[in-house]
Amino acid sequence: MKIAVLSTPTKHHTYFINCLAEHADIVGIFYERRRITKPFPIGPFFAAEEDAFENRFFDSAHGGTAPTLPETLSRRVVEVDDVNQPGVAEHLAALAPDLVVVFGTGRLGQRVLAVPRWGCINVHRGLTQYHRGLDSDLWAIHQGRLDQIGVTIHYVDADLDTGDILAQETVAIGPSTEIFHLRFLTSVVATRLVIDVVGRIRAARTRIPGRPQNERGRYFSAMPLATKHEALQRFLALRPSGERAA
Repeated sequence: MKIAVLSTPTKHHTYFINCLAEHADIVGIFYERRRITKPFPIGPFFAAEEDAFENRFFDSAHGGTAPTLPETLSRRVVEVDDVNQPGVAEHLAALAPDLVVVFGTGRLGQRVLAVPRWGCINVHRGLTQYHRGLDSDLWAIHQGRLDQIGVTIHYVDADLDTGDILAQETVAIGPSTEIFHLRFLTSVVATRLVIDVVGRIRAARTRIPGRPQNERGRYFSAMPLATKHEALQRFLALRPSGERAA
């Protein structure tokens, strides 16, 4: 089974691709350069702490991977401004992927969606029945719901985060969990879930059924920086008590 990945060149996505490559034939990687811009500040918010913590992605003692893609995969990387720009769908079609895996890009247009014969699946770092869109973990925290932090793997359809669900799992928050740990924790879960889903599709040799999203959460945009600091205070108040990590 041939897979193409649409993503961005970040630590957690490098980890994800390296892990996925151990279980699947990745024929192409499209990195989107476009970044979110808003008329209000959305960061930085623990950027340095998050970056330092995410070095664990590359700690072999804890199941990490290499910090870069191997040469075989690097040669398959194409950088684009937008995954829907002219030429991307044609390039993707030339690779003839059975499945496209999306982790971290913008909304896909119909021409890209139509390419893989078994569909496109998306990694959403949130539970779609509660929070769709961006910063789902932080919106869950801001609403006082640490139990709604998690990951959803779903088919991509014409709307945003509304396709049939293939896998979903919550992420436990412990006494030593910090808010800047969440991207690492959800990315590790997402990687494991996608590898499982890909294995099921490969075994079936066809598109497998998912669970329809009869309950759809509200769509949230990027969280303003001031609201992120409000979420931090709620996280600290709601986090289970116990000895904090050094």
